[in-house]
Amino acid sequence: MSNVQKLILFLYLIDIGIISFISSTNGFSMRMVPINSHHLKIVPEKFTTYERLQFFNNITMSRMYNRRKHLFPDGIKSPLSLVQNTVFVTELHLGEGDTAYSPYVNLDTGSEVTWVQCEGCDPCFELDKSFAYKKSTSFTRVSIYDEMCSPPESYDGSCGFSLLYGDMEPHLEAEGLIGRETFYFENSRTNNMDAYQGLVFGCTLKSKYAYFGSKDMHENVVAGIFGLTGNPRSLLTQLDAQTHGRFFYCIPHVTDVTFIESTIYFGDDAQITGDATRQVQTIPMQSGIHYYLPLSGISVNKKRLPIDPSIFEYVEGDYTKGFLIDSGSAFSALPKSAYNLLRQAIVKFFRDAYGWLPRRPGLVFDLCYAIYPHYDQNLFPNVILHFLSNDQVGEIDMVLTKEHLFTEVENSHGEEQGFCMMILAGDDPGQTLLGSFQQVNFGFLYDVHNNRLSFVPQNCLENIS
Repeated sequence: MSNVQKLILFLYLIDIGIISFISSTNGFSMRMVPINSHHLKIVPEKFTTYERLQFFNNITMSRMYNRRKHLFPDGIKSPLSLVQNTVFVTELHLGEGDTAYSPYVNLDTGSEVTWVQCEGCDPCFELDKSFAYKKSTSFTRVSIYDEMCSPPESYDGSCGFSLLYGDMEPHLEAEGLIGRETFYFENSRTNNMDAYQGLVFGCTLKSKYAYFGSKDMHENVVAGIFGLTGNPRSLLTQLDAQTHGRFFYCIPHVTDVTFIESTIYFGDDAQITGDATRQVQTIPMQSGIHYYLPLSGISVNKKRLPIDPSIFEYVEGDYTKGFLIDSGSAFSALPKSAYNLLRQAIVKFFRDAYGWLPRRPGLVFDLCYAIYPHYDQNLFPNVILHFLSNDQVGEIDMVLTKEHLFTEVENSHGEEQGFCMMILAGDDPGQTLLGSFQQVNFGFLYDVHNNRLSFVPQNCLENIS
């Protein structure tokens, strides 16, 4: 074969995707699948809106209280009593040949280690198929002396891990081997799956209270957790040459049963753009076990609430405080003293504007009304979150409108139309969460290397590929 023929063949193999160069990719994407997606079969299709909101409420409360030594507050119960869950899952692809494994895993910005349940586990959680790591020719154990074995923990003669998700009873516990395996991620430019060899992950062989589906249902397709923190063992960091510590997502909506899955982009694919009417704004971000933001105050219709800003401050090492952005939580949550002031302002707005008074609180949300006006959203109040800017001079504002604050609901019998505010009250002091419902139709770019978060109002349906 001549050199010209070899070149033609080489270019042809690249064109059809047999050969790809990861070094020139510097970016990839993953699916963001809503936990209430029908094909996951985790949330029953027969659920009323009320029951569906209960389900999402429990996810938020479990994440908000996952470092507190008590159970949910009275009344926070659901037909699905989830111990550990998130709003989104994604599909992993690992292993080669006959042992190739493509499970769904929770997409979690509050977890470091990516792990899946492996064959031979005892005890195990409900799962149709676990990863056959012993049969995988591309799997290797990580030595206790490997630099990625940090903290140095032993399991069955090699590096291991043990994770405790909160100190609430009952809490999810997972332990097992730390191994290396080949992972595949989708190249957004070519739509091919690029291979990344030798990535460190957790192979769970013992688990406790891991209800990724539910206690009442026997179908579960969620096999573990995909951690998205900036810590050394996260795949975000291990793939730093491709991710550059950057990822971007845009959520179209959360609780709607017709929710369309979206995409999370990494590296050079993680881009954020604005225009004359949609300005990209950037605020400082403290990364660690969570992503903390410098919330300095809250306004309702441009009137600042008299909230002590110290209740939002992040204290290093104290994971029960601070304001964090959490795509895994369905709704935002505020310490009770801040929530009460927000609630009073919203109640005053509807009373003064329309003469409406709140109805008796339900089991899920505290502020509800027995009417749902299909009016222009400008007739609803706006809530403005104020953040300290990068230069600590002035503030950056995030404006939450009707679609971020309220949703139509009915009671547990599917009757009595109305609407509720989708923000929860927590302990005071306590963690403050910016949940997915309040992130809808914003594009978010996480820049972990530079400790900053950029956001812009955006029609996220345009982000659906």
